[in-house]
Amino acid sequence: MARWSFALALLALGCTGPRANKPPSLTRVELEAGPRLSAAELRARARPPTTDVRQTLKISLLEGVSGRGFEGRGALVVRPGQALRMILLGPGGTTAMDVWISGDRFRAAIPALDRVVRGDASTPRSTLRGLPIDLLRRWLVAPFGGTLVHAREAVVDAAGHVGPGPGLLAFALFGRDFVIRARVGDVERGWFFSQGALHGRVEGRVTTLADGARFPSEVVFEGDDPPLRVVVVGETTELAKELPAATFADPDAS
Repeated sequence: MARWSFALALLALGCTGPRANKPPSLTRVELEAGPRLSAAELRARARPPTTDVRQTLKISLLEGVSGRGFEGRGALVVRPGQALRMILLGPGGTTAMDVWISGDRFRAAIPALDRVVRGDASTPRSTLRGLPIDLLRRWLVAPFGGTLVHAREAVVDAAGHVGPGPGLLAFALFGRDFVIRARVGDVERGWFFSQGALHGRVEGRVTTLADGARFPSEVVFEGDDPPLRVVVVGETTELAKELPAATFADPDAS
């Protein structure tokens, strides 16, 4: 009950960040009336994939404290709601980053820095500097996932005001963290909270796959803790219905 009380309080207060793109807020009366959309209704409208997805992409990443970053191309595969594997190549075709996510566990390797980080949902965010684990897990692996707190058909303006319209708005818990996600047409926005503080914002677009499912194809993430900017552009996105389980196996498993 404690984490639900925290989530309701956060929504009622309408926490905002320093940028013009403010997160939406709802009154306590609206919240206590119960979700306007059930989890099943939200998923039916959002149409996240139910089968594996493969995407080729371009990515740029800049970590604000050290000034380090890189640009590269690569590919990712996603097993919706469960797992992800992403391999990015830098200049000369060498591996710039290798990320594996399965449930709450993750492994991220940056060979050029001789750096390998493993963790799970309890890993402190300070350990993840320059690693967009939260973004990948919540935006790609489990779009409109988590534990639903409130969802409705609505639109959100730049000042965070919620009004009626042909869009989706969802407030969800991911363990100890909180995510708000809004979509109108193919345009998506999101806000990431941790311990009551807004620490990241997302803007992007989704693409429609062959079976009608919708998957992110453009993502711009700006994080405050740590300062981080990630830009992802999907070049091709397709269903991948017959990927073997080994595709998502722990890279360090013997």
